[in-house]
Amino acid sequence: MTLATAALAWQSAPPARAVIAPPARDAAGGDVPAVPAVGPADPRRLAPLPEAMRAAPQPDGRWRVRLSLSAADAAGAARARVAGAFTGWQGQAIEMQPDGRGGFAATCDVPPGVQPYKFILGDGRWIADPANPERADDGNGGFNSVLRLGARAALSASGARLGDGSVDGAGIVHEPGAARDRWMARDGTWRVRTRTLAGDVESVRAWVRAGDAAAVELAMRRVGRDGPFDVWESPALPPGASVRYTFLFQDGPSMQRDPQTYTLAPGSTGFRTPDWAKDAVWYQVMVDRFRNGDPGNDPAHTIPWGHDWYTPFGDEGKDGQTFYRHFVFGRFAGGDLQGLQERLPYLKSLGVNALYLMPMFQATTPHKYNTTNYLHVDEHFGTRGDYAPAAAKEDLLDPATWTFTPTDRRFVDFLREAKRMGFRVVVDGVFNHCGTGHPAFQDVRAKGKDSRFADWFDISSWDPFKYEAWWGFSELPVFRKDPEHGLASAAVRKHVMDVTRRWMDPDGDGDPSDGVDGWRLDVPNEVPLPFWHEWCREVRAINPDAYIVGEIWERADQWLDGRAFDAVMNYEFAKAAVAWAIDRTSKITASELDRRLAELRLAYPSECTYAMMNLLDSHDTDRVASMARNPDRTYNHLNREQEGNPYDAGKPRPGDYARQRLLALLQAMYVGAPMVYYGDEVGMWGSNDPNNRRPMLWDDLPPAADPDAVPDASMRDWYRRILSLRNAQPALRRGDFRTVHVDDGRDVWAFERMLGSERVLVALNASMQDAEVELPASGEWEDLLPVAGVPAGGPARATIPALSGRVWKAK
Repeated sequence: MTLATAALAWQSAPPARAVIAPPARDAAGGDVPAVPAVGPADPRRLAPLPEAMRAAPQPDGRWRVRLSLSAADAAGAARARVAGAFTGWQGQAIEMQPDGRGGFAATCDVPPGVQPYKFILGDGRWIADPANPERADDGNGGFNSVLRLGARAALSASGARLGDGSVDGAGIVHEPGAARDRWMARDGTWRVRTRTLAGDVESVRAWVRAGDAAAVELAMRRVGRDGPFDVWESPALPPGASVRYTFLFQDGPSMQRDPQTYTLAPGSTGFRTPDWAKDAVWYQVMVDRFRNGDPGNDPAHTIPWGHDWYTPFGDEGKDGQTFYRHFVFGRFAGGDLQGLQERLPYLKSLGVNALYLMPMFQATTPHKYNTTNYLHVDEHFGTRGDYAPAAAKEDLLDPATWTFTPTDRRFVDFLREAKRMGFRVVVDGVFNHCGTGHPAFQDVRAKGKDSRFADWFDISSWDPFKYEAWWGFSELPVFRKDPEHGLASAAVRKHVMDVTRRWMDPDGDGDPSDGVDGWRLDVPNEVPLPFWHEWCREVRAINPDAYIVGEIWERADQWLDGRAFDAVMNYEFAKAAVAWAIDRTSKITASELDRRLAELRLAYPSECTYAMMNLLDSHDTDRVASMARNPDRTYNHLNREQEGNPYDAGKPRPGDYARQRLLALLQAMYVGAPMVYYGDEVGMWGSNDPNNRRPMLWDDLPPAADPDAVPDASMRDWYRRILSLRNAQPALRRGDFRTVHVDDGRDVWAFERMLGSERVLVALNASMQDAEVELPASGEWEDLLPVAGVPAGGPARATIPALSGRVWKAK
């Protein structure tokens, strides 16, 4: 289904259809409209670059770029490299050469487009380019430098003029292979989109010829703006027959056509995401911190549940370490599969039906991102001591030797029980790097070049032994990358495929119902796309209904084009929502929130938008309640207490929790699947890692040492109410979206969700005063979210409480 911003317009004003004059012929001998083609963009067109940088177009479409780093900015480093999206980040970092003046320089061929990059000094200090003022959030509390290469990246809508008869060829973008630009609706018809430079053309028509029928023109609707582009969407294209189409652009007296003609072959099938993902209510679990069901499998020195978080326990600190350097990061709480399974009824009562489990495989840390072995679930989640005997008998390169430990079988039993109760379960796939305890890395360290695994890792020196590690963390060696395959080693690729198959179909009988329902992929942007295209095909071959979600912190156009992931962790949604409902001095308006979210919906195929994992916080951010206590920070910046930032880590105040409730309501009502980070629903708070990863608060455990650390029953009841609403109303999960009211003065935003005859209206108020509004809603409405002390009634004239919202359903 298309989003309602376009669909309703077509319902109210059907597009004109007209048989057009006899067509001309294109270079391949096919029909094209008898109007001139838009002139091609100048391939040498370039956005301004820093003064010391040089860029020249190459015959293959790339740009040869010279990057330099001055002696002052190199700060005495003996080595410098450049890494970015065009290198697969650190996996293919480009070595820079000394320039003879204490600085460094490198020349590299870079694809056109918006290209983020950084320099790496020495063996691991990452910095943005001091000479380049254009920067973008890097998703990790800092910034990337940005290059804009080629005509499309250099676009600026400032020069566009309606009615001047000129159409900028660089602004015409239609990618038929991308699902956002061409997709099959649920009724079997097709829709297409094209982009033009914003404010550059007055109208667009799709020229369509189905089979041998006469060509027709279909008026397209402008459905929004995406960066420098206006986005235009067609009504239904005829299904079944072979279809040729192109686009006609009218501006003033001039009509011009897209130089390209596109074909939609009979039998083409559209991109589909798993249907169940649209109905998901996600809950993110860090298993070690969720519930200790079996103390017998606890790691050594496990802290008691409820121990004061900031107080050393046992031998912590006696060896000279301090809380942040570094004993808290290795602290275990004892959570396990038994505890998680015992609390499945609790999660069910909350309204959750899908679990995202942080890494489950054998590792030495509580978070498990330093994988020791992908073949086995961590023994401390099941049966302590069962890992080493199994690993000693197995050959990593031969799946026939792999066995299932008691803990592995316990995990499969957990999956069976969770699915029986109606849960879907996805697990973290950490395939960019592993831990130093991994048998392959241990073998390389011991045998050097003679190791069977010598090509798995990015070894920078064999003598002395040095290797690339993820963001300089020595315990996380990265797998070697290349642009052709993503993961350079064929053996690594096969191992990851075999591991994927093992956990998606544990008994190997071809029926994936006993395995995990999908994967959340850790830092997938650091592995070049060719690997993910291959891996995603393998996943869908094993289970066409599997869900694949990537940890991408920025807009994810290239990852959501129908060939890679189904969705991403929607941090872009979180950034906009927090800036509206939490920030004060840097707060955005309701209309700006509406604009940002509309642009995000247009960036992706609708299939992805409805399956998106819409979060507010995670294990990599401060908790949402603490965000509310610490407003006006760029999302996920300056939020670690240990980094010396002025951060108020105290218990959130009532007003802070009110903002969390408002944001949770937005999550539950908006397009895409909401995700709750464990403990948010009981009011847990904390600055970024490690304090956002404290043990879960439970009613049935003895009081915690911290008297403030008690579950918030009213917050939990709120989550139950709003998630129950979402689960009960199909329109909130699968319905079209339409903005119906934006009031910046009162800070109110209202939207409608529609599915068939079902209509749900949502009004949200991010101000600190109640707001009286009149919404465009005739007829009778049922109040789905009554608010104590607020007059009941329909939306035609309603009171929206401060920092809260109202929800109605049409009768």
